[in-house]
This record gives sequence, structure tokens and C-alpha cells, in this order.
Amino acid sequence: MIWSIFLLAGTVARAQQQPGGQQQQAEILGKLLDNQTGKPVEYASVALLKSTDSSVVTGMLSKGNGDFDFRNIAPGKYILKIYFIGYETFFKPVTVRQSSDVGNIRLKTTATALKGVEVVGEKPAFTMEIDKRVFNVDKNLASVGGTATDVLRQVPSVNVDIDGNVSVRNGSPTIFIDGRPSTLTLDQIPADAIQSVEVVTNPSAKYDAEGMSGILNIVLKKNRKAGINGLIQGGYTSTKSANAGVDLNARQGKVNVFLNYSLRDRRSPMKQHMFRKNIDGNNISYLDQYQDGEFGRRFQNGRLGFDWFIDNRNTITLSQGITAGDFNNLNTQEIFDLNGNQERIQRGVGRNDNKHNFRNYATQMGYKRTFAKEGQELTADVTYNRANSRNNNDYSLEYFDMAGQPSNTSASELRYGKGSGTTTYLTAQVDFVTPLSEKSKLEAGLRSNNRKFNNVLNTFGKDFSTGEFAYDSSLSNDYRYTEQINAAYVSYTGGYGNFGFQTGLRAEQSFYSGEMRNIKGASYEIDYPISLFPSIFLSQKLRGDHELQLNYSRRIQRPWFRDLLPNIEYNANSARRGNPTLTPEFTNSFELSYLKDFDRKVNVLASVYFRNTNNAITNFYVDTTLVLDGQERKVLLNYPINADRRNSYGAELTVRTQVTKGWDITTNVNLAQTSVSAQNLDNSGFIWFGKVNSNTKLPWNLTLQVTGEYESKQILPQGEEAPEYQIDLGLKKDFLKKKNLSVMVGLNDIFNTDRDLSWTKTSFSESERYRKRVSRELRVNVSWRFGKMEAKIFKKKRGEEGSGGDMGGGDF
Repeated sequence: MIWSIFLLAGTVARAQQQPGGQQQQAEILGKLLDNQTGKPVEYASVALLKSTDSSVVTGMLSKGNGDFDFRNIAPGKYILKIYFIGYETFFKPVTVRQSSDVGNIRLKTTATALKGVEVVGEKPAFTMEIDKRVFNVDKNLASVGGTATDVLRQVPSVNVDIDGNVSVRNGSPTIFIDGRPSTLTLDQIPADAIQSVEVVTNPSAKYDAEGMSGILNIVLKKNRKAGINGLIQGGYTSTKSANAGVDLNARQGKVNVFLNYSLRDRRSPMKQHMFRKNIDGNNISYLDQYQDGEFGRRFQNGRLGFDWFIDNRNTITLSQGITAGDFNNLNTQEIFDLNGNQERIQRGVGRNDNKHNFRNYATQMGYKRTFAKEGQELTADVTYNRANSRNNNDYSLEYFDMAGQPSNTSASELRYGKGSGTTTYLTAQVDFVTPLSEKSKLEAGLRSNNRKFNNVLNTFGKDFSTGEFAYDSSLSNDYRYTEQINAAYVSYTGGYGNFGFQTGLRAEQSFYSGEMRNIKGASYEIDYPISLFPSIFLSQKLRGDHELQLNYSRRIQRPWFRDLLPNIEYNANSARRGNPTLTPEFTNSFELSYLKDFDRKVNVLASVYFRNTNNAITNFYVDTTLVLDGQERKVLLNYPINADRRNSYGAELTVRTQVTKGWDITTNVNLAQTSVSAQNLDNSGFIWFGKVNSNTKLPWNLTLQVTGEYESKQILPQGEEAPEYQIDLGLKKDFLKKKNLSVMVGLNDIFNTDRDLSWTKTSFSESERYRKRVSRELRVNVSWRFGKMEAKIFKKKRGEEGSGGDMGGGDF
């Protein structure tokens, strides 16, 4: 079914070019581009000559977008002659019967004095549109040498917590890589492989309905410059972390080959502390727990691919990516039991180590077809991800009284676990867009996602009475999970004068199944045959570069497969598990936005929004007793549930100011009132989030960047999280004549304030949790760009004639 639109779209396209059975006059279509910049050549003279005697049949000037067309001409043989001051005259023979699309014609400049001149276009760090914001990663200094997590910390409107969880407008977005799902985590994507991040807060029907607060699309770099070009970079930090990478591409004629490779060794020491008050009737006791360790991330990432420009209307792209690494979380732990007077009566010491080894393979094949009709195109791609992982964990806790003697009231714990897992993700998508008039177009597409997850974990605990290790079923699992999501959408865009609108409808069907094979009868199936997701966007352009937009969309947030995983993760009197009974949450999202451009120096985007979420997925805490190693242990258990509702309304303001020619500031503020209701518990409050990005060009080829953010307290069903803030600084110096050697020095979290602090209250306990990673880090990175934009990498043999024009290229 996913490929049926291929045939349909191709048939529609041919039908538009060849109406069946009618004898028509012929037509010739084409487009003029500058050979060096790829930009359209406007107002060039295009003449149509007879092939017999070169007499002129007709002529015209190319349009502002480089297009030209000769319609209602007799079928036959002709010669195209294109002339424009500063370019070589171009001749091309053309035989036409009904319709002939000569494609993109690249005109070569005659100005030899430009040969040694390098034209550099400066992209702003952050651009705003009425429905999308784009963050240019190349302009960001704080994330150099880091991962996608570090990149997203710098993006306006986006918040990232200490665990790497991402939120936009206090809700979870869907994260894509090049518009497609991936098995890669954010910490497995090197920052230097990212070109930009797109923030879409209220997506149309064209996009996946997944994501309560929209979509974050991470766009990877794709170098298609002519000739051989590349980048080599490396760096080191004060935490003894290191990175290195290379990015290469070679393009000639119809083929472009690209290769990038990076190596990361990140070290992140971390401290954790939990203080809990236990309430058992009239008996009060306390628990004081400490962990001290290091979270190490060492991985390699490689990507190889090529673009084949079959002709100037058809392109095939194939790429293969491999990511492999080891993520280790090694901790010592110390626990104190206290009596009602908060006096220490018992001490426990031990370790809590987790080692994770993974391999990820990502294969993508894409096809793009453009038509002579401006804006009409067909795209299709297939993406396959496969991840293999191995997990080992070791846990020990030995109790002593305060005199240092072995405790006779609490038994020691010693266990280890070994596990492995595989995840596959297959996505196929096809999209077709065709303009109907100057202000209207029709879009349609199909997508199919299939994900399979298999995980096995065998945990063995020591029985100190026998000295033997026995299988612990409560901390083991053999889990199988399958997910299938099929979608189709149609969208129509139109307008009258300065008023524009877009209406769309997306239909998605989803099927889930899971089975815990080591527990009899522990399986489930969830089917949602058809869910409809309408969207509507209304926009009005006003005088003076104003634009107003009102939009609505229905969204869905499906449970993450780890939230469905029913196995227990135990950590010294605290535990977490998934919930197989979770169902998706549905959100109705409304947004009113206003965009104003003041003399191209100040851009203002102001929005007010309201979100109503039913069956909202949220974390819930309960006191319970687990039987581990044959012993009962009272723990605070955390698991996700479907709350009754979550409402949030607020306002967001983003202002980008070009203070001077070399200094711009982007400020983003989000204010919201949120409330959540779950299992007879209600909590509400006012929250806000702010971020400032400042980029300044200084003398001596220096660039200074300062980023600061603040997040107020966050509302939870059974408590709240404390406010937090941090400030990052980066300084970049360019060297050499072409500024292609750069040295960057950055200091992340200058005041060492990034941490996680939260309070939770249940009927039987009150807890305070504090976690702190080493976030103040000095980074030094060096990068060297090399290469030359040449259309011909290899010299022609002496005597070989040119073509008079470069028809290869396939630029779109």
C-alpha cells in the first residue's frame, strides 16, 4: 500500500503533461541557474531557433525564479540559444513532440576575475517563521564537541533536564532525525554531524501526529558542494573528555559521495542524594542515601553515502550509518538508617554499576522527482534502523551498625544481571505535492512505521545462607514488544489576497503487542484501528511586514516502549517499573501567533496557546513491599500512569534583535499555567522558562557567544521540582586568509548551577531527591576546513570538447 501512491502520483503527473487523446501544440520548459552559486538567473535572453537555418522562431526573458517556457509551438527540431551579460552563450538542440522539459541549465560565468574570490554567505543563528523555527548548529559554540543533547540545550523554546529528557512548552515533543524515527538516542548523535534543528510547535497534518508539544527535527549535514571538500576537528575538555571527527565529500557531475566519522569519549561524574521520611502509623523513621560515581560515554559514529543525479529531475540518495559504543554508569553507594530523632543507627555500603554496550545500523534510501511545473515534486524513502545491545549490572550493599560490626537487623544484598536486546525500526514514506494555482496546492502522502523490541535480562541474587546465587524472577525479564503505525494524510493550501489557509486531515492506525515470556499470562494487545487528526491554519498578512496566524491540531502521545516494560529497576529502597496498561494520551492544541519584522533588524514572534490533554501520561509514586532475594523490602515505587487530564495555557515570546552589524540577541520566554489531575490528586501552579542567546563578532576574527537559561519550578501530581538555571560561554577565533582554521574555547555552566532537585509526598513518605552532574566544563576545539568548489575534479584530456553547458546537477 505504501508504494501505491508512487504509481498514482506518476500517473497524475503524466496526465498533466499528456492529456489523453487530444492533439495539442508542443511546449518547451526549463530553468536557468548560475553554475557557481546555483541561484536562478533572471531576465536572461532565451531564443528558440529553427534547427535548419537558425532563424528565430520566438524569444523571451527568463522569469525571476529562472524559469522559461515556450508554449503553443509546432512539434519539431529546434535550437535553444541563451544569452546574458557575464555568462557564456549557451546552445542546445531540442527535439519536441508534445512537451519537453530541458531541466536546469547551468550558465557558466565569463568573469575570470572572480576565480579567486570566495563568496561566503552568513546564516543567522536562529530564524523564525510563522509555523517553524530553525536553529543553525554551525553558529553554536557551546555544543562543539558534544552530542545532540548539548545542541538542544542551546535551542530557544527547548528545555533539557539532567537526564537528557527534552520538553517544549512543558510538554514532550516527538524527536526525528532527518524527518524520520531512529533507534539512536540523543547522546549517540555527535553535535558536529548536525546541521540544524527545526522546532515545529503545532504541526500540520503532513507531520506525524505523535508528540504532545510538537516536533523537533534534527537535520544532519549533507554536503553537496562541487569538488572535494572536508572538515577535520578535534577537542579536549577539563573533565578529560575528548572528541575527534572528519567530514568529507566529493562531487563531480551526476555523483556526490559523502563520508563522516567521529569519535567521542565523554566523562560525567555524578552525585546523588535522597533523604526520605517514612511514616508507618505513629512510627517515624528516616533514610539517608548517597551515590557517587561517573557516567562514561565512549562511542564512534560513521556515515557513508552518495547522491546520484540521474538527470536534472531525478535523484537517488543512499546512506549507511554505524554507531557503536559503551555507556557505563559506575557508582559507589552509602545508606544510613535513622530513628525518629534522626540519629544514625545503621550504615550500608556497596556499589551500583551498569554497563551498556550497543551497535546501531541506520540505512536510508531516498528518491526525489521534480517536475517542470514549479513546486511539483514526488519524494519517497525507506529508512531501516537496527540496534543491538548488551547490558551488565552489579549491585552490592552490606550493612553495619554504627560501631562497624556486621548488622543483625538488615540482610546484605549481592546480585548481578546480564542482558541483551535488539530493536528494529522500519519506516517507509512517500509524499506528493502539486500546485493548483499561484496560491493553492495539494499535498498527500503515506507512511508506515514498524518497530520490534526484544529484551532479555537474567538477574541472580546471592543467598547468604547457602552461599549460592539463585535466579531472581522479580528483577528479570524476557520481553517482546511490537508496534505498527500506518498513516495517510491530505492537505490543501489556498488563499485570497493577503489571507491564507491550510486544512488537513491525517488518519493513523496503530497496533501494539507485548509479552513478558518469563511470567505466565503477562501479555497484552492494544489496537487503535483508525484515529483522525484534523488540523487547520488561518493566516492574515497585514501591512508593514505583520502576519497573524490561528491554528488548531489534534495530537497523540503514545507510551514509550520502556514505559510499557513491566520489569522492576531496583536501587536501594527505591524502585521503578513500566506499566503495560498505559494507553496513549490525546491533546487538542490551539495556538494564536503574531510575527513582525522591523526593518530586518528585529523579528518578533508572539504566541498564546492552550492544550487540553486527556489520559495524560505522568509519573506516580506509591509505597509498596517487594520480595527480593527471598526478603521483604519496603520501597517507594515509581511507575507511569494515565492521569485524568492535564491542562496548560500560556504565552511564548521570541525576539531576535540585530543590535549592530556583528551582534544579534535571541530571547525566548515561555509563561504557562498548568494543572494535572490523577487518581484523586490535583496539583496546579504557574511556571515559566526563559533563554537568551547572544552572538557577537569582535575584532581580530573573534566571535563571542553567551547563552543563559532559567526554568521555574515544575508541577508534579505529588510534588514539584525546584527552579534551575545555567550560563554558557564560547569564544571562537578564525585563522588563515580564508578563515578556514578555527579554535573554539567554551565554558559550560559557568556558575556550576545545573542540578536536579525535587520533592515528592505520598500517604506514607516524604522524599527529597538531589542529583548533580559535573556540568562546569572547559572545552577546547580546533577545526580545519579545506577544499575548493570545482565542478570538475579531474581535468579533461587535451582536445576533449566541452558541452557548452553543464546539464548535470539535479539541483532543486
